[in-house]
Amino acid sequence: MSNTILVSRFSALGDVAISVHVLTAFLEQNPDTEIILLTKPPFKQLFKNIKKIKTFDVDLKNKHKSIKGLKKLCQEITSEYKIDFYADLHNVLRTKLISFFLPNNIKKTKIDKGRREKKQLTRRKNKKLQQLKHSAERYADVFRKLGFKLDLTIPTKKTIFAPSKNIAHILSLQSPKIGIAPFAKHHSKTYPIDRIEKIIAELNKKHTILLFGGGKTEKEITEKLETKYQNVNSIIGKFSMSDEISLLNNCKAVLTMDSGNMHLASLTNTKIISIWGATHPFLGFSAFNKQNSTFIQKDINCRPCSVFGNKKCYKRTYECMDINENMIIEAILTAIK
Repeated sequence: MSNTILVSRFSALGDVAISVHVLTAFLEQNPDTEIILLTKPPFKQLFKNIKKIKTFDVDLKNKHKSIKGLKKLCQEITSEYKIDFYADLHNVLRTKLISFFLPNNIKKTKIDKGRREKKQLTRRKNKKLQQLKHSAERYADVFRKLGFKLDLTIPTKKTIFAPSKNIAHILSLQSPKIGIAPFAKHHSKTYPIDRIEKIIAELNKKHTILLFGGGKTEKEITEKLETKYQNVNSIIGKFSMSDEISLLNNCKAVLTMDSGNMHLASLTNTKIISIWGATHPFLGFSAFNKQNSTFIQKDINCRPCSVFGNKKCYKRTYECMDINENMIIEAILTAIK
């Protein structure tokens, strides 16, 4: 008997990218199911090649913005599909309202975000420094609570993001490619751009550098670096998300912060070198494929001080990001040997 599961995860990019691993594994291990996915339109590209996932158009800015809008969304979904289960991978007010408005005969459950243990890990005094459950496992627990089996240690097929002709000129560049995504949403997770430039200046001698990111300011910064260095190419704002993933897949290694680009890179077989400042891999937000990951971080007793990196450094020094660039260069060169 086939089951249809409504799944919600609206944002952020990294969290949605993590869900790709989980939903792929779930469908492979539960072939008699299909998923109706609620996410933001820009993230739909991440799922376009996964069979048995249908993305439902959600307009959270207009049509489905208000409480009435979310109620209307539920009515639209249930009129088009027979939903058997609801898996809330987000657990925010909007997704709680969706759960409330869905019919009572639908079995529902939501993610446990582990807020208490994350608070114990980030408090200033008496930190409980231990590895917490990865977000992917927290997502998987939602499906387990619904009665399904899901083992994330079983290898899954990688989602193929076939390159389009738009990136042919980048793929044709001959020297080994290294991706660098030097930005993060918050300052405390971002390695200083002047030190990133020192890394670029060294690696640029023998490698093609592809710079990833998003937004006007980041685009301006990377395009200046593109002009300054011969083998540097800014990718920002030029290609689709699926093309960016294809380019990440074509890199020997990718240097990232604790950011969405780290999780996009984890959808490929590329080796990831990630820099961690205010946050920590122990919080459960590291790249899914740990076997391909190298963590660069300072062992200081104030880390981690934030779950998401959205707090200012209470010392005002941001010493967690005072990492020697030569150490980072060495880690990248070791990864691509």
